[in-house]
Amino acid sequence: MNLQREFAAARCSLLLGMLFLLPLKAMAETPLTGPIQISIDARSLDRHLVEAELRLPLQQAAEGRQIALWYPKWVPGSHGPGGPVANIAGLQFHDAAGQRLNWKRTGGEVYRLTVDVPAGCTEIRVDLRYVSDQPTTTSFGHDCFGSEHIGVISPGCLLLYPEGADIDQQQITLQMNVPDAWTISTALPRSDDSAAGFLPATLRRFVDSPIMIGRYYQSFDLVEHPQICPPHTLHVFADSEAETDLNKDVVQKYRQMVTQTALLIGSHPFDRFDIILGVTGSLPKNGLEHARSTFNVLPPGSLRSTASLKGWDRLLVPHEYLHAWCGKYRRPAGMLTSDFHTAKDTELLWVYEGLTQYLGELVEARSGLMSEDEFRQRLFVELRAAMNQEGRQWRTLADTAAASHILRASSPFWSELRRSQDYYMEGMLFWLEADARIRQLSGGAKTLDDFCHSFFRGTADVTVPSAYGRNDVITHLNEIAEYQWDSLITRRVESLQQEFDPRFVDLLGYRLQPGEKPQSIPGNTFRQSGGIDVLDSLGMVLSGDGRVQRVRLGGLADSVGLRRGTEIIGVGEYRWSEKRFLEAVQKSSETKSVELLIAQGERLVTLQLPFDRGLQYWNLVREESEVDVLSQILKSLEP
Repeated sequence: MNLQREFAAARCSLLLGMLFLLPLKAMAETPLTGPIQISIDARSLDRHLVEAELRLPLQQAAEGRQIALWYPKWVPGSHGPGGPVANIAGLQFHDAAGQRLNWKRTGGEVYRLTVDVPAGCTEIRVDLRYVSDQPTTTSFGHDCFGSEHIGVISPGCLLLYPEGADIDQQQITLQMNVPDAWTISTALPRSDDSAAGFLPATLRRFVDSPIMIGRYYQSFDLVEHPQICPPHTLHVFADSEAETDLNKDVVQKYRQMVTQTALLIGSHPFDRFDIILGVTGSLPKNGLEHARSTFNVLPPGSLRSTASLKGWDRLLVPHEYLHAWCGKYRRPAGMLTSDFHTAKDTELLWVYEGLTQYLGELVEARSGLMSEDEFRQRLFVELRAAMNQEGRQWRTLADTAAASHILRASSPFWSELRRSQDYYMEGMLFWLEADARIRQLSGGAKTLDDFCHSFFRGTADVTVPSAYGRNDVITHLNEIAEYQWDSLITRRVESLQQEFDPRFVDLLGYRLQPGEKPQSIPGNTFRQSGGIDVLDSLGMVLSGDGRVQRVRLGGLADSVGLRRGTEIIGVGEYRWSEKRFLEAVQKSSETKSVELLIAQGERLVTLQLPFDRGLQYWNLVREESEVDVLSQILKSLEP
């Protein structure tokens, strides 16, 4: 009897569950009868407002129903659920006759809305108002920004699409309204009927096509060799007409970037490409990859000459450009979905971003944007960062990719323990090692360039990204040079490590060796930290005024109680100075300790650091008896 009751109760629960699911299933299968129409009004962007009207054509129903709509949640390139839904500041739904429709948000899912649709309704009209220029901590670059002279519209910010729609099938048409005499640049296909009208595009392409608008505009052709490159255009917007006239040497370097990339990869998964660049201080410095364009914003001073284009500013355009192949065309299978709300598996970002990081910096060097010496400096900076990354003892590099979107914001305390988006830079080191190993295994006959020719082979009519998995990467690597790639990936990427092993630099014709003087690194080198760096000896970094900026867990400084923010007042019997501090560390080989006077609240405390090895610094040096493989890797290719 109890079993019968339990069976009856279970059956009842199942039936109720099915009834609960039926409306959602019906919603998911409700197709539109044609393209979505969207009209975007950006004429109030200088007031930090953008408005859009959407029209969604529906199949006529005899009875009333609910339609489920989604606001884009997982926008490609963000690597997380960061669609800026919080910035909506007005939302109304009407039918074709103007009757107001009720809507509500789905409990527990702020990106999903349901709209009550009356019988006979054949169209939903949506009026959406959006607040631009909001903090970028969650939107990761796919947002809207504007000033009196220039603006950026990320189309996904203004979109609602029906549940069940396939973003590679559902079409959308765009009409733009911008201030008089402003120019529009985007990779969306244009209509011949109107300067502000566009041909239908899929939802994937629409969301993937940022729109830059502005009063001051100039374009530059970036193709040196039409026989190997489809059309490439650099679109420059600025706060004044003079600032759109970029330094001719900078433009030439970008042309060489396009040429060297064509030679590196050998094919193009697009028929034309648009590099959209805002040279302005009125928009936040930013960039994001796209399949047929890139969105970039840099400050004016960074582009006045090739010498002034340094660090992150120099990296931005090549990095986002290489993503057209690595990330946009070839994409991890777990990140390739048919909508913008299904959660993505980002563990293969060590390929998506790590390989792009390597190829972007490689193209920088081959195109002359970065010298060989600067590349070696970058390599050393990332090697030391990896060697001092303590978090690898509990979190694998693969997990920094899997947990990407929760690691984007920095931590003021113990960031090396928590780890950050290390798949970028340590991913770059992995692919540099792969390049070196391929050259060694093949006796120089094959390189990572050959892997790129194979892995990224594409044609101009590509419309949908090509998915890959971990095994596909291994298969392509083995086709170029057979090796234990599976084991290497397991060790480098997917396993916990006590410490980073940098010995692969031996394959490049270099070695890491200790010395009494630090390697000279210019202050503008990307990711080069400032301060008094004695991580290799005392396990800490200090500011010039003697405050502790970083302590390595388990290092000597940590063992005596020094922590971030500790103020060192004196060295031995004297007041603090950088020179006295470094001299005291150097003399420790004789004195067997370093004496420091620190402030602890209102008290002054003397600390004795037991140390007898003097100043120690790792340096990256050439092994003159070996071939300089790194120099061979960085050599420009000839068309």
